This record gives sequence, structure tokens and C-alpha cells, in this order.
Amino acid sequence: MTKLDKACAKIRATRGLSVRVAEACGIERAAVYQWDQVPINRVHQVAEVIGMPVEQIRPDFFRKTKRRRA
Repeated sequence: MTKLDKACAKIRATRGLSVRVAEACGIERAAVYQWDQVPINRVHQVAEVIGMPVEQIRPDFFRKTKRRRA
């Protein structure tokens, strides 16, 4: 068994969340359960539904940018 990332673990652990994520993404709930990590093309929809920043869902693609002082 592979290790789930935090977002997928939250989706599976929270009752009804997988249904809401699936509806937001326009896919079947069973497809959501196949994820070990959120696919990059679904990150923004998932972030909106679960209330987690994209940087936490997929830090390998999204990084917090530090503002430079002028």
C-alpha cells in the first residue's frame, strides 16, 4: 500500500468529502479513492472543496512565494 498525501487522507477520513470532491471535479467518487495524491489538473477544485491551500496539496508544483522588498 502506498502512502497517501495529506489531502487524500483528509478526503478519505472526512465523511461525504469524497462525494463533494468528485462532484466538483466532474468524476466518479471511485476515481477519487484511486488517488495517492491529488492529480495536478484537479488541485484547484480540490483546494476549494477541502479548504486547503494548493501549496499544501501539491508542494512539488506549487510553492509559496516570498515577496521581495523593494
